[in-house]
Amino acid sequence: MQTDSLIAILGMAAVTYLTRISGPWLVRLVQGNRRVEACLSRLPGSILCSLLAPLVFASGSAEIAASAVTLFVSVKVRQMPVALVAGVASLVLFRHFL
Repeated sequence: MQTDSLIAILGMAAVTYLTRISGPWLVRLVQGNRRVEACLSRLPGSILCSLLAPLVFASGSAEIAASAVTLFVSVKVRQMPVALVAGVASLVLFRHFL
């Protein structure tokens, strides 16, 4: 492995680790109120949606329909494993029939 590649990999690993450990430290500096807590509690879901939405809509109709089924099941059941199984099963069925 070349030295430049090793330095780049180690640098990226260090930056990734620092961003992971700085989150809890930075949260302690923010004074909590209900508005901040509500925003922080919804942040992971909104990040996930912003990452997945372009991928889903760039795919075919089977993927869009399976995503809708997964979203519906996750809202109704509120259990991630059940929603995951429903999403994968519906994707298999939609790909087979569409």
